Amino acid sequence: MRATVKRAAAVWTVLLAAAIVWGCGGRKTETRPPRSVTLTLANNHPDDYCTTMAVEWFADTVRERTEGRVVIEVYNNGRLGDTVSCLEQMQYGGIDIVKADVPTMTNFVTMFNVLQMPYIYQNTEHFRKVHGGDIGMGILRGDAMEEKGMYGLTFYDAGTRCFYNSRKPMESIKDMKGMQIRIQESNLMMAMITALEAQPLVTTYGEVYQALESGVADGADNSIVNYLEQSFYRVAPYFLEDNHTYSADLLVMSMDSRRHIEDKDLQVIDDTALESWEMQKELWEKAETEARERLRELDVVITQMPQEDFVYMGEICMPLWYDYDHREEFLNLLDRIVAAGR
Repeated sequence: MRATVKRAAAVWTVLLAAAIVWGCGGRKTETRPPRSVTLTLANNHPDDYCTTMAVEWFADTVRERTEGRVVIEVYNNGRLGDTVSCLEQMQYGGIDIVKADVPTMTNFVTMFNVLQMPYIYQNTEHFRKVHGGDIGMGILRGDAMEEKGMYGLTFYDAGTRCFYNSRKPMESIKDMKGMQIRIQESNLMMAMITALEAQPLVTTYGEVYQALESGVADGADNSIVNYLEQSFYRVAPYFLEDNHTYSADLLVMSMDSRRHIEDKDLQVIDDTALESWEMQKELWEKAETEARERLRELDVVITQMPQEDFVYMGEICMPLWYDYDHREEFLNLLDRIVAAGR
């Protein structure tokens, strides 16, 4: 009896070993593909906009460099909502990445205000040095952003805001005296317009064209690219290149979304985002040049603000910068921005 049991056990052991061998090597097993993550990116610019091209290059390149482990689906034309609502959705897990802008980001992290002081930048090189260096990146990826569940990937150029009007060519910024100027809701801009003895008028962006056409506003401000894109030249054909504010767009990513991605792929995302800004710089410069040429073809009067006006506006605006926010951190950053332009 015992011999029979031993033989049966031996046979069972052999069969079990054979089954294991067969399962592991005796037949071809399917290998699981690496785990992939699909991210949603909300972009309010149209399909053919230069910043959209950079955003889409970023998405395509991340997919290629991660070998499909990270797929970024880009939704242009504001299809997922306005920028504020998209950022709010991102905080609650509805969207992974948002193409935002510095003015909108001030609603979430007030320190972004330091980057948009009027007449604080000497030129584009100064602007890029600040945003791409310790000052800008320190805000973009700082503790205040993390507290809001956000991580800044990169800045993008968004041009300089300049004044335009429907009444007359402006040879000087002082020619705005007595005009009704539409601005974004900003105490700083209201103070600057008032200092020029003009009247600030706050409306939504969607109401600007109608306000100019109806005469409710005499002028407004925007980048030369958007001035052409939105056809503001039709109702306000006098453009003054005063470059009072250097604007920046940016890509913001959800901190929660980052937790589901491997470190090596996060590094690819971060590096590729910064590379996309280098690409976008060239696209933006080309867009500005083409816009200026096209506007001249349309008989728009484009005037360069004289250098003495820049000195004059610097004297007006400097007290406004330092009175805007009295926190020591804010004041120190102001000093550093000014120093970076010397």
